[in-house]
Amino acid sequence: MFDYAGCIHFHSSYSYDARIPLPQILKEAAKARLDFAIVTDHFRMDARTDGFEGYGEGKGDAKPLLLIVGEEISPRYNHYLAFGIQKPIVTWKTETDAQRIIDDVNAQGGFGFIAHPDHTGAPLIGSRAYPWIQWDVHGFAGLGIWDLMGDWSSALTSPLKTLYACWRPAHALKGASAKTLARWDDLARQGHCVAIGESDNHGHQRSFFGFSRQVFSFEFAFRTVRTHVLLEKTLSRDAKQDEASVLSALRQGQSYVSLDCWNDPKGFGFTIYDDQHQAHAGGEFTRQGQAILEAKLPAPGRICLIRNGRLVKEEHRRSAMQWDVDIPGVYRIEAQQHVAGRWRPWIYSNPIWVR
Repeated sequence: MFDYAGCIHFHSSYSYDARIPLPQILKEAAKARLDFAIVTDHFRMDARTDGFEGYGEGKGDAKPLLLIVGEEISPRYNHYLAFGIQKPIVTWKTETDAQRIIDDVNAQGGFGFIAHPDHTGAPLIGSRAYPWIQWDVHGFAGLGIWDLMGDWSSALTSPLKTLYACWRPAHALKGASAKTLARWDDLARQGHCVAIGESDNHGHQRSFFGFSRQVFSFEFAFRTVRTHVLLEKTLSRDAKQDEASVLSALRQGQSYVSLDCWNDPKGFGFTIYDDQHQAHAGGEFTRQGQAILEAKLPAPGRICLIRNGRLVKEEHRRSAMQWDVDIPGVYRIEAQQHVAGRWRPWIYSNPIWVR
């Protein structure tokens, strides 16, 4: 499988609540050496009509970047990331029918992910919460399990912690919340529900107790929470074809979510196989005899095997794990990296469904 790193869900000056022009953002994405990026401005897809979608040529040592244009449909609650649609879907801020939003996206031949489902905001600095509150819905591909801005802002619980988070923002990240992971595990047991990582970066200039700073530079944001897609073929440099490949991988869950700023996760692998068949993340495996689960990291870390939402095996300071798959269930991998004296979040795989 070929591993391509991308950043999903960020906002340019086309959004009413952001200020950085898209050309500047794309330069920072190239510096961060992303393979693809998906911009999701609120209720708008001007990035497409203005000709930014597709490949931009890298300059110097930067490599070409594939920009995909989606949309964040964002009433007061129930924000939804729409991909593969042809025109923006606009709602009132007071819209409360989340199923209608999902249906409108699907009617255009697109698909979507529930954005920052358990967003808590940061009351100390006046940042509002934007959670998903309507769960009796269907037809979505999955949900964002970890978003940079939501994770970081949840650390702003006191003046001292806020100053620390501004000084060392990556160290303030805690990873996907236990509440969101439990919700995802429950949805995955009911059907094919997969996950992405989110940035939700706006490039805001904010004031914290008299100090002003940008939260965050896009180059920093693009080096943190990423979604890696795993493709069977290399990207072709044909923009339409490659966009279809990336979106298909995201929809199927042929991907994993990671924090890339300290250790490159490329080389991570997660497979279940027997002597005739194999399945990767996002796939299904029908067990007919002895089967092996194998997870590999590019460097030693802590590897956790999760089945149906429960930890069933853990390896410390190892770069590989094997497990005899003896019962059906929904299997996924979490990995942590040891940085600055602590175990910190690193990788969340999408599941493999074993029948």
